[in-house]
Amino acid sequence: MSQCPNCKSQLSCGCQRRTASDGTSVCSSCLSVYESRLQNKTQPKQASNQQPNPVWGKDRYRNLHKFIK
Repeated sequence: MSQCPNCKSQLSCGCQRRTASDGTSVCSSCLSVYESRLQNKTQPKQASNQQPNPVWGKDRYRNLHKFIK
């Protein structure tokens, strides 16, 4: 018998077991909650102080000499 990593209940028979996208066995009632928690962990968080476009920094004309003849 295994244990559900989400709600810690015992998974006794095969009808209770579901396989999540990361390969762990979770109970059928916790599958949607577990999957949404995995999606939140894998999505990167955006920093609020990060510049929206780093191309327009102080050295934006650095590579321009390659194209001017």
